[in-house]
Amino acid sequence: MIDRTQFSTGAAAGASGAATATGYSPHIIGKILAVHADYQDSPPATTDFTLSDENDPAAENIVNLVDQATDIKVYPRRLLEDNTGADLTYDGTRKVHGEYVVHGRLKAVIAQANAADSVLVTVWFECY
Repeated sequence: MIDRTQFSTGAAAGASGAATATGYSPHIIGKILAVHADYQDSPPATTDFTLSDENDPAAENIVNLVDQATDIKVYPRRLLEDNTGADLTYDGTRKVHGEYVVHGRLKAVIAQANAADSVLVTVWFECY
């Protein structure tokens, strides 16, 4: 089953070009299919946005948008690995990509923004 959640980073606090904010989604379990970042309050072009799984011990970013403040929808994928940690390929050269698997809250961070800027995050995921 496919589900959707929406949450905000909250309003950034700090000096212009250096303001930050962090927001969290409700608890979800599943594979991330798509993410839409809707920038609020006209943040500057220096704005960074990251989305990660709060419980991921590797702290791997699911989405990492640098110096970008235009609304965007992305379909994040990661390289898949075999049980030795080597990249999985179809034929030795074409690498295999798959969805991020999450179990917990998603963490959304806006940085290098202006005060009161935020990102409204919409995440589509396949439930387990």
